[in-house]
Amino acid sequence: MATQLQAEALPSAVAAAPESAPPVWCEAAGWAGGAAREPWDYVPKPPLVLDGDGYLIADSMGQNLRHSKRLSACETVLDNHFLGRGVVGTDAVMPYMEGQRQKMVSPDLFVALRAAEDPTRRSYKLWREPLPDFVLEDLSPSSERRDLVDKRALYQSLGVPEYWMFDETGTRLLDDSDAPLGELLVGYRLRRGKYRRLPANAAGRVPSEALGLELCVREGELRFFDPATGEFLRTLGEAERRIAALEAELGVRRGSR
Repeated sequence: MATQLQAEALPSAVAAAPESAPPVWCEAAGWAGGAAREPWDYVPKPPLVLDGDGYLIADSMGQNLRHSKRLSACETVLDNHFLGRGVVGTDAVMPYMEGQRQKMVSPDLFVALRAAEDPTRRSYKLWREPLPDFVLEDLSPSSERRDLVDKRALYQSLGVPEYWMFDETGTRLLDDSDAPLGELLVGYRLRRGKYRRLPANAAGRVPSEALGLELCVREGELRFFDPATGEFLRTLGEAERRIAALEAELGVRRGSR
């Protein structure tokens, strides 16, 4: 579980990031006097909704339609697959340092397999909750730098086992020498305190040890393959079509009697 000490023990290169003054909205929200923001810290847009401890629950930030639909589809698929076995969240407010209200990050998608379902949970505080096993960021022009560099450094420092990035343009993902990969999806596994890129298998899918699934991009969308069943996890539309086909088949059988 992430603790305040873990959050404070950031790499020297990261810890040395230049300080900046709190944004104007901090004063209006009663956040003045807090620690300076780091490059990976999520910057909310007012109006803000805070919990009883003064931590952010929600803001006015929105996402483009394709981004939102893609993340919603992934959340539905994974939520169904891991039902009763953890927590799946999208665009969650995730404070990571107790007592420092500005120290928070907002992963596009995360899976915490050791976390218990809690309908009263309004944010995911890392000093109270199990560390996520899997985090994925869907790159956009406004978040490119944070996702490629800053958030990766933070998740690595906190000890998140796997960090993944998806780029629908196929132009922004880089290798360790900052050369373009020309790929849509890349995954990293934490090994000896450093993120190492996960290789694709013979089928072109990238195995996730954290999820026990294989990830790939099909027709521009993120898909999850279950090697235990030899099938892709069905999307909501695919599940509905499957049910309709089974109902139709059952109706034909009944009619032929």
